[in-house]
Amino acid sequence: MNLNQLRFASAIASTGSFTAAAAECCVTQPTLSNGIAQLEEELGQRLFVRTTRKVALTPFGVHVLPYINEVLSAQTSLVHQTQVFLNPDKRLIRIGTSPLISANLLGLMIEPFRLRNPDVDVVLREMNMTDLYRMLGEGLLDFVFGVANVHKGAWVATFLYEEPLIFIPRCAVWPGGRPPHSVQLKDIANETYVMVPDACGLSRATRALFRSQRRKLQEYSGEAMSYQVLEEWAALGIGSAILPKSKVTASGHASSPITDKSGRQVTISFEATWSRTGHQSPHLLEFSGHLRKVVPGIIGGTGSGWQV
Repeated sequence: MNLNQLRFASAIASTGSFTAAAAECCVTQPTLSNGIAQLEEELGQRLFVRTTRKVALTPFGVHVLPYINEVLSAQTSLVHQTQVFLNPDKRLIRIGTSPLISANLLGLMIEPFRLRNPDVDVVLREMNMTDLYRMLGEGLLDFVFGVANVHKGAWVATFLYEEPLIFIPRCAVWPGGRPPHSVQLKDIANETYVMVPDACGLSRATRALFRSQRRKLQEYSGEAMSYQVLEEWAALGIGSAILPKSKVTASGHASSPITDKSGRQVTISFEATWSRTGHQSPHLLEFSGHLRKVVPGIIGGTGSGWQV
């Protein structure tokens, strides 16, 4: 296998399309298809199943995709760390992001700074939150973007944005009958929920939400590997799901925002964190100022920023 084949697989998983993945990887579709066929032959199992409507990961693909992305992330880190060593004067900002961060909003938050500072390289690394905070503590990252209040440590933190939490019912069957415009937690507290591993911050935030309302969260014994799988399992009737709005696909599966007793939407908040003792470099200080002073205006200027 080679890195290009792994990039092809990651792109197909993220786009859900061989055509879109080929465009993203700047190759022809036959080249991408041949690369995936060779990778599947070497691994010994199919990664994707194609229907007339979409491309989806097989159970084997769901299992190995995190390891594929880990290899790609490690290669990116190797290249940039080599550049840092060979070019010590080069200005670099290393940002670790939770998979739960909205990619669209991430671009909106970073791009104005990059335009003002074209000589600064911004390197993104998406991983689970435990590893991100470990790397931040070890000085391997400069900033971490993730769910607010999931890690207590000697960090400086600033609010980035928030978005509504969405309830996806099992088999599109709603408590009480027809789909409402919103649901209160008390009305869905007895559902069994499919969850992802406690790596991105979503599971921890969901459990905290139920605890805050003195409700017991009933969790399905298995775990999904992606937000898409949560929706698919809900559609199959395995359990209900809770997702941030930006992670709900346009598949048409019935869903509704969750509200509190006062009718206000229940949201999940995201923040940027960095070390109290680091950031002596001017470009890092400037970026932390950008996060505090510029980003709130950018997100506020989008209206409901999570819809971008």
